[in-house]
Amino acid sequence: MTDTFTRKQLTLELLLHITLTSLTLVTLIMLLPTIQPIFKLIGIGLAIGIVTFDLLFLCKRNLQSLKITRLIALYFFAVSMFVFAIFYVTKLLVLTDMYGFENLLKLHESAAKFIYLAICFAQPIILPLPEVVTVAAASAVFGPFTAISVGFLGTLTGIIVMYFIARFGGQRIVSRFVKEEHLTKYQTYVQRNELLFLAIMFIIPILPDEIICIGAGLGGVTFRRFFIIAALSKLFTSTIFAYSVELAKIFSLTTTELMVYASIIAGVAFIVTTLIKKNLRQKEKA
Repeated sequence: MTDTFTRKQLTLELLLHITLTSLTLVTLIMLLPTIQPIFKLIGIGLAIGIVTFDLLFLCKRNLQSLKITRLIALYFFAVSMFVFAIFYVTKLLVLTDMYGFENLLKLHESAAKFIYLAICFAQPIILPLPEVVTVAAASAVFGPFTAISVGFLGTLTGIIVMYFIARFGGQRIVSRFVKEEHLTKYQTYVQRNELLFLAIMFIIPILPDEIICIGAGLGGVTFRRFFIIAALSKLFTSTIFAYSVELAKIFSLTTTELMVYASIIAGVAFIVTTLIKKNLRQKEKA
């Protein structure tokens, strides 16, 4: 089967194939130093195969088949990125466990703020590190104000990215496995209780942030409300975690006890506030 591409479309198509294949090869050969040589050879062979078939389909004007090699190149790239993410997340967790996050920042003092920002950004997406560990350690290295501002910026940006990933990518996947009427009921419930639900989830460390973002994105929570709740909640938690050592000394508590009490107080405050507002609205309607 043949298809007609304009010169511009053909150029962009080939450029996409070359870019994906090149990035995959760079990842396998240069960015994954511990990967077995046999897997590198398989990756190189697959890349050569993709390029060869691209040229073959181009010579035969079988442009429709270029879409097949594009799909293969995309999957090839996605697998390499998945391996890359697992490798460096595991390496970071091992380094953090071995040296402690605070020492890790001190060892890379010149780039410490960028490392901290990147880690805070990755936490709500793929990095299973508790916020209290990163913020408290950064506070000891940079001081509370810098730890709060940089951590808040990185975490909030990561939360927003994860929300939109779930909002625009996850909805299609979930709709294939969940009945539309059940999904609608869930979205209605979340929308009625979204302020209370999201605030408690963000402040009290019951679920990871990525799960909360996915639930909000799939639950139909508006971005404006989600952003306000996430921003206020993360500003609160970042401040508490950054000043955790000082506050623990003042109140003669361990850091863990301080986190627990702060989360409980914040959660109770949100619940009481929401109940008061709900009662006031019911009285106004009556």
